[in-house]
Formats: sequence, structure tokens, C-alpha cells
Amino acid sequence: MRKLYVLIAVLLALGMVLSACQQPAAPAEAPQPEVPAEPGTTAPETTEPETTAPAVEFKSKDPETLYLAYGDLSVDTLDPALAYDTMSGEILQNVYETLIFYDGESLSEFVPKLAAEMPTVSEDGTVFTFKIRENVKFHNGDVLTPTDVAYSFQRGLLQGGTSSPQLLLTEPFLGVGIDDVSLLVDPEGNLYDDQAGIAAADPAVLMEACQKVQNAIVADDAAGTVTMTLAQPWGPFISTIANNWGSIMDKKWVVENGGWDGTCETWQNYYGVSSADDPFSVMANGTGPFKIDKFVNQDEIVLVRNEDYWREPAKLAKVVFKQVPEWGTRFAMLQAGDVDVADVPAANRSQMDALVGEISEYDPETDTYGPLMQVCDYDGSKLGAEKFVLCEEGQTSTNPFVVRIGRPRLAMDVLLPNWNIATTEESPNPYIGSGQLDGNGIPADFFSDIHVRRALAYCFDWESFIDDVFAGEAVKSFQLPLPGMVGYDPDMPQYEFDLAKCEEEFKLADIDKDGIPAGEETDGTDVWNVGFRVQMAYNQGNNTRQTIAEILSSNLAAVNDKFSVETLGLPWATYLRIQRAKQLPLLTGGWLEDIHDPYNWFQPYTYGVYGGRQGLPTELKQEFQADLVKAVTEPDEATRAELYKAISMKYYELAIGIPLQTITTHGFSQRWVQGQVLNPIYSGGIYYTWFKN
Repeated sequence: MRKLYVLIAVLLALGMVLSACQQPAAPAEAPQPEVPAEPGTTAPETTEPETTAPAVEFKSKDPETLYLAYGDLSVDTLDPALAYDTMSGEILQNVYETLIFYDGESLSEFVPKLAAEMPTVSEDGTVFTFKIRENVKFHNGDVLTPTDVAYSFQRGLLQGGTSSPQLLLTEPFLGVGIDDVSLLVDPEGNLYDDQAGIAAADPAVLMEACQKVQNAIVADDAAGTVTMTLAQPWGPFISTIANNWGSIMDKKWVVENGGWDGTCETWQNYYGVSSADDPFSVMANGTGPFKIDKFVNQDEIVLVRNEDYWREPAKLAKVVFKQVPEWGTRFAMLQAGDVDVADVPAANRSQMDALVGEISEYDPETDTYGPLMQVCDYDGSKLGAEKFVLCEEGQTSTNPFVVRIGRPRLAMDVLLPNWNIATTEESPNPYIGSGQLDGNGIPADFFSDIHVRRALAYCFDWESFIDDVFAGEAVKSFQLPLPGMVGYDPDMPQYEFDLAKCEEEFKLADIDKDGIPAGEETDGTDVWNVGFRVQMAYNQGNNTRQTIAEILSSNLAAVNDKFSVETLGLPWATYLRIQRAKQLPLLTGGWLEDIHDPYNWFQPYTYGVYGGRQGLPTELKQEFQADLVKAVTEPDEATRAELYKAISMKYYELAIGIPLQTITTHGFSQRWVQGQVLNPIYSGGIYYTWFKN
């Protein structure tokens, strides 16, 4: 299954955002040191912010070690081909490296990493040739070769399975609609994650599938290159290979430790391996600035400096990740200066806020954090950055912590009406009452009426929602592409909270399908006069989803007292089961991006996982798929942007879903941690630990 961002209330309670299906806790905006310039490149000019000298000197007890305290230190795997969770990613991005990586905090600019330079690209956008950097060593001393690079990508594609992030690479390499290599073996998709089934397939078919993968990624050790041939142009290809699943492993070391030998005769024996059965889940051998020194999952992980790093050794000698489940203990450790960074539950954020001595606020115009400014007072009655009172001239702050606040995270919640609610006479759906337009329920196709969907949008109060749930630390979403992303249109129309328009749209609905709008009915048989009753479920403990349901319930009742949305908390397992069964009339779906491209957002919310769960018509899903394929395979970025804008407008006009909010950062660190660079794709996760004073 594709990665789902589904537990936003839990995430907020932890003061962080997590990635992927398996979501252990990550620190609240861990500070990120600057990455030095690649050899042969010019480092960007930086200007240290002007701040008033603090009244006291803030010094670490151990300047060469960065200490991070987590409520939950659960690492799913150290195998970059399988890792699809944030906690694993934080470790991997310090230990392994990719061919290309993000340039600092930029989401659109990239720099070569294990590639010596940016790749050459064919005119048709399908062939990428990478010159591989020379004299790079793995942690065990083996020298990096182009064969290692090609093997790493081939291994990931052939053994990933549908639960791995490799699904993000299969479409570019193998063709649109192929999200796992097993589809090359069985087009019906019956072999997903079934190693025994794969192994029992026709050997000739298995050989052909493997050869297709190997032909797409070819190493030339003599020339020092790797050539990647895509099935079609793929606009976000560089972004796709810049994340953990594009990490390079040492082929010789993998084979020696029981991994795939690289031949097409054996690949099926490694297909769909679970992290529990994968030897590389608990050991690592990368090229990165740090090596694994200690790995005790859910307890302590220690990284030590790679003294033979191909750039220069990190200035930090050690990074210590420690699981400290109780907030009170983490808080005491922060106060004592025993940890540098810790995850802070939202419920306890005020404790930290009151001890903030410096603040850096995000500037959306420049997509960067502003200069550090000293804080001399705290007003808990205000929201967001306004609660921090800046020092006046001549004043200095003695408080020990820095907070960085305001940058939108790469995640969003969307309200999704179900167009075709699952119900049968033999098994009536309890969430739609009578199942009829009689005031005591809704028919299964109730939300297929565009005016009902638009009415829901006008009845949602974004301002109250953001203030109540997020203490003002979120921004309204009105389209699926995120600000700054190709195809994002700041001038696109959007729905606003307007009860008069909500009423107007309900009166335009024609639920009884007699051709007469509900507001013009004389016999009182349509929704405006009859009313409706429906249940909106949420997973118990998820304050975000509960509040969404309550806001809709209250505002719909205010529009018409015959409209009733009953809110219902359910256990997570039940909520997920009935969501997958398409029984929920209204659901909230969340997503945290994998790659910074609209395709990664439109796909799940149109013809992908959520499009299915909200019962979108097959023809409509096919239309969106065709539109998205045209956009993502368009090599010209300007043209691609216009195609994405058109898709956004279509999504808005049909009111398929209602984008709600993107939460913003609120992350703490000690004032002695310097040179932070925030990971742009894993908001809050560290990717290169460099400085500490």
C-alpha cells in the first residue's frame, strides 16, 4: 500500500510530523547544521544574523557530541531499499548517501553527492547519465564503483515489494501503472508481496523481468558512469532519486552478508523481504559522514564520525539518539543541558515556549527562516509567533532555548465525501441511517451531487479549525500542490467559509433527481425540506478529525435544523477497516509527501488510494490518470506547470475533496547548537550533522 499520512492528531500530540506507513516519533524540528560545499563548487554566501549578545554564555557540556532525546526511537530498518519511515530516514541520511541531494533547504534545487556532477539528459528526457565520484570509500574501506550504484537501484526495484518506497521508482523505470516489479511477472497483480508465488512463476518470465530492470540501469566501470533509461520522461525524477530509497550500497558487502548476488537467476528469492527477515535492517555500510557505532532499537543509537569521509570529517565526533519515553524526563534533561534537541508534545509546548530566548520565524516570501531575534517575555494568551515578546534595545535574554516557527510542513489533510457509499440490502450501512432521502438518512449517492459537495466546502470554518486545533500554527490549504511547487497557483479560486453560499448550494442540489433544484421544490421531497441524517466517524483520540466532524456538524445544523451530522469516535482498526470498505460517508485523508511534485499529491487523491475510498467513478479516475500522466511525463517544466494548474482547477470545480490545512513548524533546540539547515523533504529530520558550539 502507498504511504498514508493518517494520524495527524497523534502527530500533533507528539509535536512532529512522521512519514510513511510505519510512523515512529521524530523530533520536533531538529536543528540541521549546514552542509559544506561539494568539491569543485562554490558555497553559497551566508550572512550570520545580527543578534544582541546574550547576557550569559550558552555552552554545551560536550561540544563534540549531539544528543537527541525521542519519546519513541523505533527504527523499522536500516536497509535504504525498504525504509519508509521518518525515524529510519534520519539515521540513513547520515550513514548512506544518494547520487543527488537537495541543495540546503531548497525543495527545487539539487547538488551532486555521489555523482561527480549533475547528470546529462537526453533530448527526450528518458536517458540520464551519471558520472560517479571517484575515491569515495564505504565505511568498511571498499571503494565506490558504478557497479555499486547500478546494483543498488536494481536491488531495490527487484526486491522491494509493495510495502517499500520502491513503488516511487517503478513507474519512471518500468512504465506508468506499474508500481511493483511483480506486475512484470503477473499483470493481474496476484503476486504482491508473495515471495513463494514469485518463485513459482515461469523461470523465463522471471528472467525477462529481471533483465528489463538491469537493462534500465547500466554501469560502466571503465568510463565511471551509470546510465539510467526511463520508460518515459518523468518530470520529478531527480527529486525521486534524492531520497533514502536512492541510497547507494556496497554490492560486495551486501553479497557477503547474505544479500542478493546480482544475478537474474536468484532475484525472486529476495523479493518482498520484510524488515524482520532482512539482515540489513540492523547493520549498515554507507559512504556518509557518520558510521553506526551502536544500534539498540527503541533504546539508543550512536553514530560516530567517519574519519575517512570523502569530503572532510564532520566537526561532530558523535551523535547520540536516545529513547526517553516520559516527557517530564526529557524536559528535565533539556533544562539541565544534558540533551541538545528533544521532541516536545504539543500539550507541553508552553513549558518550552516560556523558556525561549531566541526565535527565528519563517518567511514565506523567501522560503527561509529569518534572523534569530532575542525573546524577553512570553504571552501565552496569543497564538503563533506573537506569543514571543522580542527584547527591546539594550535588553538580552537569559532563556536557554531557540524556537523556529512557521514553516509549512509537507503534509495536508483533505475532507473527502464518498460519492458511492458501500451498502447492500443484506448488509445495510449503519453510517447512512435509513439509506433514503427521508430525513433519517442519506442515499448511497448523496455526495455525488456537486452542489452538496460544494455546500460542504462553504460550511467549513478554516479559521476556527486552525485556531482551535493548532493554536494558529497552521495555514489554510485550498489546492493540492503546495506553495512553491511546480503548478501551484496562488491566484486559483478557493472555497471560503460562507453559510449563505452553503445554503445556496444545498438549494441547488437535486438529490431526488427529478430535475428540480431542492430550493424550488413545491412538494417538499428534496433535501432542503426533507433534511438528512448521517454519521461522520473519526479514529478515537484524533482531536483533528474529531474537530473537523464537529465543525461540519455545527455549521450544517446552523444552515438548516433538519441537517444532522452525528460524530462518532471509533477504534483505529475499525475506522481503517470501514474506510477501506468504502462505508464511510465522509472521511478525512492525510498525506505526507514523498517527492516534491504535484503528481505525488494528485495521484492518491484522484485515481489512487483515496480516490478509491471515496468511490469516485471509474471514468473520472481514468480522466485524472490520463491528465496526470500527461503532466508528469512532460519534459518542459513551464508546460508541466500549466497542466498541473488545469488539474487543480478541475479538482476544485468538481469539489472532489476539500483541502483543509498544512501545519507549521514549532521546533526547539539549545542555543548552543549552531549552523542549522532544516531537511526540506523530511520536515524536522536531520540529514547532515555538522556544527555544535
